[in-house]
Amino acid sequence: MIPNETPWSGLEAGKTDTRRVDAKGKWNFFWAVMPKTDVALVLQLSRLPEPVPLLPKLRNIEMQFQTLPGGPILYIRLKDSAQLEPFETLCRDVVTAGEAATDESAALERAIGRTFRWHHLLRGRGPGVLSEEEQKGLLGELEIFLTLMERLGPSGALNAWTGPSGAPKDFELQADCIEVKARRGASRPHVKISSEHQLADVAGCRLWLAVLAVDRVQAPNGKTLAEVVDTIAREIEHREPGALLDWERHLADAGFDPADDYSPWRWIAGPAVFHSITEGFPRVTAPVPLGVSNVTYNLDISACAPYRVDAQVALSRIVGKGS
Repeated sequence: MIPNETPWSGLEAGKTDTRRVDAKGKWNFFWAVMPKTDVALVLQLSRLPEPVPLLPKLRNIEMQFQTLPGGPILYIRLKDSAQLEPFETLCRDVVTAGEAATDESAALERAIGRTFRWHHLLRGRGPGVLSEEEQKGLLGELEIFLTLMERLGPSGALNAWTGPSGAPKDFELQADCIEVKARRGASRPHVKISSEHQLADVAGCRLWLAVLAVDRVQAPNGKTLAEVVDTIAREIEHREPGALLDWERHLADAGFDPADDYSPWRWIAGPAVFHSITEGFPRVTAPVPLGVSNVTYNLDISACAPYRVDAQVALSRIVGKGS
């Protein structure tokens, strides 16, 4: 039974029933009760995005695109009624983020990005400190961010850094997309590809794979993730103070909270090795066979050697057409 005094009270259970969140809202957000009496937030869309973006996977929450007779939707569905109160807070936060957008595409991006922001809170893993693997992955992205910031400035690099908002690629520029993978320098020469979309072609764009060695070290060597973040923040403040808010939003979307304690982990990152993903590159891409989804696989870096491009050459191509 749906409790009273919630946005879903009074909606009919057992079928999809909806109520507009805000009659004066710019975008079509609806409170909904779906079959099995699961409550949900729905964003009605005029069309599905191309390509379909990666969506967060939350504990006890389902987020999916669906095409209905009335058109496509994005829905966020609660599967555990005991979590109704925090779910309502999540939904209202998502709506607030989406309503700040100036067009439907941006509203969808903001809705997905804000849901990613809740990822670490609602997936039930306790404290918000990122795991070692998550720290390593974020540090790899920050190294590429720094490289782009040197050439494009803070706002340009932040606009390109799309990974935290849930985009399939970590960095998206006008004519280039970059997927970043961090690995231990002494590990087997593999990186994990976490979906069939990560190395998929993007129309009109060159696609790059940047691989970095990111290793945990003992004090006083290296830096903590918090120290790296603070160093970049100071540089942004010096060069473009107005970009700090966007920087903080990206970090929050990536799951980083400056209040968390990262002192036990110190890291050193090596230079990025760039690979041009062209015809023949070893990969699994969408579309995959019907019924197959969420494909993950290990990519042997040695098999990518024929596609390696000098980093400066790669960056000159990326920045030359991506600025």
